[in-house]
Amino acid sequence: MGYLQKVTIIDGLFIFTQPNSKRWYARFKVGKEHITFSTGESDVEAAKIKATDEYYKRRTEHLLGIRSGAQSFTALANLVIKDLERDIAEAENAKNSSKTKSNYIGILKKYHIEYFKDTRIDQINQAEMDKFHAWRREQFGKQMSSSSLQNHNAVLSKVYDKALSSGQITKYHIPTFETDGKRQERRGVFTWEEFRKISEYISEEAQRTKNKTSQMLLELLYDYIDFAVATGMRPGTEIENVRWRDIKFKLSNGVPEITVTVTKGKTTLYTGPREVVVRSDFVANLEDLAARFPDRKGDDLVFRLSDGSKPKSLSRKFSDILKKLDLNDDKLSERTLYSLRHSYITWNLKNKGDIAALAKQCGTSIEMIDRTYSHLLPSMFRQEFSGVVYEQKEPDSLKQREISQKAKERNIRDYGWLAKNFEERMFV
Repeated sequence: MGYLQKVTIIDGLFIFTQPNSKRWYARFKVGKEHITFSTGESDVEAAKIKATDEYYKRRTEHLLGIRSGAQSFTALANLVIKDLERDIAEAENAKNSSKTKSNYIGILKKYHIEYFKDTRIDQINQAEMDKFHAWRREQFGKQMSSSSLQNHNAVLSKVYDKALSSGQITKYHIPTFETDGKRQERRGVFTWEEFRKISEYISEEAQRTKNKTSQMLLELLYDYIDFAVATGMRPGTEIENVRWRDIKFKLSNGVPEITVTVTKGKTTLYTGPREVVVRSDFVANLEDLAARFPDRKGDDLVFRLSDGSKPKSLSRKFSDILKKLDLNDDKLSERTLYSLRHSYITWNLKNKGDIAALAKQCGTSIEMIDRTYSHLLPSMFRQEFSGVVYEQKEPDSLKQREISQKAKERNIRDYGWLAKNFEERMFV
């Protein structure tokens, strides 16, 4: 290589210029690798400083076992995305896990890759990470929740793990991630009267509409929300993956006994399937659902439109109905389809339901119920605390009723065929 000028800084490290360039280049050897780079400086003293800094940095990285020339953030993030996409393709029986990983991919693309782009992973120091945190807060327009931050940090850790395992950085290169998120707000719930108002509106609207698709959606929504408040199951993955073979039914001395096995959802990946008790008054909905699918098979999904297709706008339809009824906000938070689950838990707590049993029924923990619904505890025990007996008005659906012999006989007459179906086919 021909040098126009050459200046030796120390043995093995020198800077030089080339024809047609005013910039100084540096050259040195680390291990078996020869490294040449532009200092970007035309001043010789400034070039010496740049070259010396890089020389000692690369020597230190070599001694620590760090590979020379770390990859860009985007290159590493794309490797993580490939891993996640492969996991999603392989996880056919773990829909919730796939949903989380799809969410991770979206976070990486929308925030981390967008901001860091081609910055080398070893050059993202704490100051740069703090700038990213400030930029991300601007993008959100509000303080992020703790759960959102956990997702962001989880996928960012995967990028750094990739760089760490390939020898591009040490653990000392990893900056601190933001962890100060907003605590989750109190969940929106319905009163029993509000729920009945919604249910009745859906039933009446299904009878009024002339549009076949709207009618199918409304009749499904009617059963869907009744099922949510009859079980406390999570709208979305848990309810929408219920198959006919998951439902068990029998008439015990004329009393309907319904249970459902939850096979997919937020916690089943870690805890396995759980059995949930269904309120016995859901039996009328169950009969309607069965009647809509006379040729059903055990592996068929239950909550589908009557033509067998998957509903695409169930949640949006429910939100639209809440707005029409002016029930989309309970002054504490927005109410959605998921608020039905929170209502179920709230109603049972107010009715002094056993918290441990409720946690198992809903696939959550006692700690989570205590943390999320702790505001209900004083009112649950107001009689004990005050010394005064109050007349307690509980939701109609939670009242304990002694079923009459006449009602038992009617149940056997009306729903005996469901029990017989289950005995013969092992699904309703």
